[in-house]
Amino acid sequence: MILKNKKTNICGHRIVSYMILCLFGLSIPHLVWAQNTKPKQGEKVYLDHADVLRHNQWEKADVQIAKGNVKFRHKDMSLTCDSAYLNDRQNTFEAFGDVDIKRKDGTRINCERVFYDGFAQVMRARKNVRVRQPLKSLKCDSLDYNLVSKVANFFGGRGTLIYNGSTIIADEGDYNTENSDANFYGDVIIRTPKYRINTPTAHGNTETGLMHVIGKSVIRTNKGEVVHTNDGTYNSKTDNMELTGYSTITSPERDVQGNNITYNSTTGDAEGHGNVKIYDKVNKRTMTGEDMRYNSKTGQSEGSGNVKIVDHKEQRTITGDNVIYNGNTGHSEGHGNVKIVDLKKQRTITGEHLMYNSKIREGEGKGNVHYLDEKSKQAFYGDYIHYTDSSAIAYGGNPGPVAKEFSKGDTLFVHADTITMKGYNVDTPEMYRKVFGVNNVRAYRTDVQAVCGFFVYNTKDSCLTMYQEPIAWNGNQQILGDSIKVYMNDSTIRSAHVFGNALSVEKLKDKEHYNQISSDLMHAYFKDGAARQGEAIRNVLTIYYPLDEKDSSLVGLNYLETDTMRMYIGVDRQLEKIWTNKFTSTMYPMTQIPPDKTALPNFHWYEEVRPKDKNDIFRNVARKDDTDIRPKAVPAPPRQQIMK
Repeated sequence: MILKNKKTNICGHRIVSYMILCLFGLSIPHLVWAQNTKPKQGEKVYLDHADVLRHNQWEKADVQIAKGNVKFRHKDMSLTCDSAYLNDRQNTFEAFGDVDIKRKDGTRINCERVFYDGFAQVMRARKNVRVRQPLKSLKCDSLDYNLVSKVANFFGGRGTLIYNGSTIIADEGDYNTENSDANFYGDVIIRTPKYRINTPTAHGNTETGLMHVIGKSVIRTNKGEVVHTNDGTYNSKTDNMELTGYSTITSPERDVQGNNITYNSTTGDAEGHGNVKIYDKVNKRTMTGEDMRYNSKTGQSEGSGNVKIVDHKEQRTITGDNVIYNGNTGHSEGHGNVKIVDLKKQRTITGEHLMYNSKIREGEGKGNVHYLDEKSKQAFYGDYIHYTDSSAIAYGGNPGPVAKEFSKGDTLFVHADTITMKGYNVDTPEMYRKVFGVNNVRAYRTDVQAVCGFFVYNTKDSCLTMYQEPIAWNGNQQILGDSIKVYMNDSTIRSAHVFGNALSVEKLKDKEHYNQISSDLMHAYFKDGAARQGEAIRNVLTIYYPLDEKDSSLVGLNYLETDTMRMYIGVDRQLEKIWTNKFTSTMYPMTQIPPDKTALPNFHWYEEVRPKDKNDIFRNVARKDDTDIRPKAVPAPPRQQIMK
């Protein structure tokens, strides 16, 4: 049946056309009908069937009523319903009871009631609404569609949208058929082949794959990642996440938490700003800081602001203001208050700028660098340090580099312009090190102090060897010579050996007189930190003040010349016995000592040079003058002659 009369034709054609365009705006969004445009050829609207078709102006003004198996047809669309109202004056159309709208492109709408306002160009579908297209469907209680804005709204109960294998369930939502923007509200559930989202509110785009969630939300991906956030954006095509505010990401590979996070499981990139923590479960690394960047594929970590990186596998921790760490290449780099703690190697390094590569086992530091090796019981301090597992060098800075050796209990502090270390038999039980100091060497330990121009310390036998005008002190005793070797126990000196131009001086309790011995070669042996035995060899000259056994007062001065001498000292530091071969000796009472006999020719007491404590090793104290640099040679002692 064709609607032929003018009124019916205009009303039916106009309203049904608008209704059709509205309902299928998803498919033909750019086709718009003007309100008063007359139908072109082939655009007629057909009423194929109605059991009853009537109009009663008094009963329902300006409304045509079709009832019973109503069927409309327009171009490639058909509509069936139980009844329909057409209002020409108000330009509206209503269909009731089992409404079914079909198009040849596969679009189909089912509901119990449809209302269309031609002036507002708004369509409303109510009760058990079903919209189906190829690969798309919508199930809801109520649906509004605006032909002008191209926005469809569903509400009034749980709605379910299915498109391209994805499902969205929400209390209400809207969708723009022109640009594919969508908004969903109220206990939103989104399921896609790549992820599932539970959120109060979601905004996204079905074409770009971008989805923005607001409120307490959970995102679960098919890779096993679980995201908790109150404000986050996820792109299902690129797997990129941008999370604002405090959020957490847990996955089989890594966990990420922080205030602002960017994360991509495909590229392996993770970035956070504000109280960030990243835990790499595969590589066993934990990273925290104010700003962190990490790539799980390259192993690169970069952080700034109170950074802490813990490599649980290597048992290494790095902290600092700015830190770069790559577990794959072994490179680590820190700037600003940096600290590296290596539990496996029992090593701690601090400084302003540190670099280390665990693969080649080489590192360097600049700016107040402190290198502490608990395993070998050694430490270095300097403005610049370069080190490997077997060697190290420290120099520069103010007050300058320091080496510490504490393997024997008491700590030996050594300062020099340059300090180097060399390890032998590394990573074996027989490992030992040699420490070298060059220029302005000053050393302090509770029981021994020393100064020289160059030293070597060997941890294997705890021997400190000093060259270039060395001086060593123990208690009230001082020794000097061309070179000196000092062997140490846990906390005391074990023995001392002087080679060439040897001089030993003991300052007596009155602090005015000195026992003195000079020779070519000298050996001293200690027990419990006190000298117990001494030996002087070749060209021996001695000045000794015997004590009165009753009151320990000085008896006189004994001057002796010989070739070899051995001395045995008691617990009270009193001379118990002297052994010597041929000698000449002169005893002067205290009141008859010639002034030129109180000191040997090369006598010096360098109290002002001696380091007073561990902080005094930085003091640069020169000797008095050029003639005082090296002890003078000791002349050969006179020989006894047998008169004939």
